[in-house]
Amino acid sequence: MINLHHLGLHGPEPAVERIDVAQPLDLATGRYQDWREEAGVPIGITVGRPRFVRYRYIQIQALAPWELMRPPLKGIDDIPIERRVYRQRLTRHEAEILAALREVARSYPTLPGVLLCYEKVNQGEACHRRWAAEWFLERYGWEVPELPDPQSATAPRARKPKMPEPPTLF
Repeated sequence: MINLHHLGLHGPEPAVERIDVAQPLDLATGRYQDWREEAGVPIGITVGRPRFVRYRYIQIQALAPWELMRPPLKGIDDIPIERRVYRQRLTRHEAEILAALREVARSYPTLPGVLLCYEKVNQGEACHRRWAAEWFLERYGWEVPELPDPQSATAPRARKPKMPEPPTLF
C-alpha cells in the first residue's frame, strides 16, 4: 500500500478558477480503437504509443498522465487521487496545452480534434480524457463531449423473417 499522506492529496479538491479563453478548435474525446476519420483530427494523450494503431495521429504529451505512470503513484488504483493528480498536471501544463491545441487548430482549421486514449468510458471506466474534458469545462467553459460508442451506434440487425408453418394434412 502506498502512503499518500505525505503527498498532500487528501482533503477537498481545490476549485478551478474560471478564465475566459477562446476555444481554438472543437474537441471531443474517444478511444483509439473507435476513432474514425470523419470524427476529426486524432490527438493521442497517452504516455505510450498504442501498438495496434495504424493511423497517424498528433501527440500532446502535456495531456498525458505521466505522474500516474511513475512512482510513487504507479499502480495506485485510487480514482479520486488519480483524478486530483491529473487535474494538477493540467493546471501546471496549461500554457503548453493551450499552445498545442492552437497549433492543431492552425494546422487543421476546419476540423475538430479528438483526444484519444484507451478506456471504455461509455461502459463506465474512469479515464483521464474525461477528467480533461471536465477541467476544460470548469476552467474555460468549453464543452468536450465523448464520441458515441460505435457498437451502440450501429443499427440492430434485421431479423430473418419467420417461415410460416407448413400446412398439415390432418
